[in-house]
Amino acid sequence: MAMLVHACLQVIGRQGYEILINRSLDKARYFAQLIKEHAQFELITEPELCLLTYRFVPAQVQQAMATASAEKLQKFNELLNGLTKFIQKTQREEGRSFVSRTRIKPERYQRQDTVVFRVVLANPLTTDQILLDVLEEQQQVAALDKEFLPRLLQMAKDSTA
Repeated sequence: MAMLVHACLQVIGRQGYEILINRSLDKARYFAQLIKEHAQFELITEPELCLLTYRFVPAQVQQAMATASAEKLQKFNELLNGLTKFIQKTQREEGRSFVSRTRIKPERYQRQDTVVFRVVLANPLTTDQILLDVLEEQQQVAALDKEFLPRLLQMAKDSTA
């Protein structure tokens, strides 16, 4: 292993690694900004180095969640957890792109188990277009869901009525 590290340092060099790391950090910040600006997604954790988490949350669901009681918020999160799992599993099975998922307990959701997409942007070949395509694909996959998305949208509609 030490030989491998030594060989990589000799080929890429300190400056090469610095460039790769800085590009990963920039890519993570860029993707986080894309998510923040997209009405259908919610950034859950800001980038830490080149790792961030987010999930697909339709705009009307985000609006309803902003004023929801703790009990309703839990129901929204349960449905969003199911939807996130569906999107991630379908996206993986289709094979065009891959985003992993994990479960965290964000403070803003009263430490409820929250299933999120987890992205590590370390591949130097990842382009801005690939990141845009991943979000587009996730939206398309979400629209295929017949279990969680319809219930989320109805719950949001009922909350604002």
